[in-house]
Amino acid sequence: MNSDMKVLINLAGHRSDDAIATWQNLQQQCQQALAKLALLKEHRERYEDLLRGGLQRGMSAIATRAYLNFTRQIDDIVHRQQDEVERIEAAVARQWEHVVELRREKRVYEILGERAAAQELETALRRSQSEIDDLLQRAASLPRLR
Repeated sequence: MNSDMKVLINLAGHRSDDAIATWQNLQQQCQQALAKLALLKEHRERYEDLLRGGLQRGMSAIATRAYLNFTRQIDDIVHRQQDEVERIEAAVARQWEHVVELRREKRVYEILGERAAAQELETALRRSQSEIDDLLQRAASLPRLR
């Protein structure tokens, strides 16, 4: 395998490693975003429970309106966070496709390198066999010793 092919394989390997690191980083961001979403939903449920309890105890209209406005604000944040999770999940999927593509590219270079090495070996073997055939032909043409 020639040095140019080795350089291509190493370069493809580095690109693949970098893409995997980026994918792992995105995975981590996605997990954090999902955890944040779960926490926001918990807060939303807690305020909903507080509102129900307050209504059962005869909460005033002003306090009810304040709770409803606050839960609406939490709902808005939850929706934005869900959008963020979906955006990150899409980025994770795209990055994984990129990782697969780069791994495939590296494997193509490896296969091409292996083929080139096999062809070089085959050429060397043919040359060697030709030299042996030449020597045998010259030896056959030499007079025999008795």
